[in-house]
Amino acid sequence: MNHESPPLHEDAMLAMAYVDGELSPEARKAFEARLHEEPRLADHVAEMRSLALVARSLIPPEPEDREWRRLGRDSLQVAGLRLVWLLGGVALLGLVAAIASSLSAEGTHWGILLFVITGGLGFALLLGLTLRERLAVLPLDPYRKLQR
Repeated sequence: MNHESPPLHEDAMLAMAYVDGELSPEARKAFEARLHEEPRLADHVAEMRSLALVARSLIPPEPEDREWRRLGRDSLQVAGLRLVWLLGGVALLGLVAAIASSLSAEGTHWGILLFVITGGLGFALLLGLTLRERLAVLPLDPYRKLQR
């Protein structure tokens, strides 16, 4: 632990800005030149970097991130997304098969309509699940209250 006196307030503010990457390129170069000449300031920057690492590791997850993880484990959401993939796959395979059969024989257009409806249902379900996710997370969105 460094037992020397801490740097002046202005130097401490510069050190914080340097560690946070907030200095302009010119100010950063000038500050780095000072670090080579002033060991006390370099020690202070090293301590601030270690504190920044500790602080980042202690930050709890954002409420929005927790909600996204919860939704990812939600059985209704998971089952709905599986159903979307199933409906989409059936619709795509069926549509390809119906188009192929309609090219070879006339009068089988009901198959195309059936698979278009299946695909539409899958798309509507996907839209509904997406809206459900967004509405669940919307109250936790930190940018919702910002105004230009």
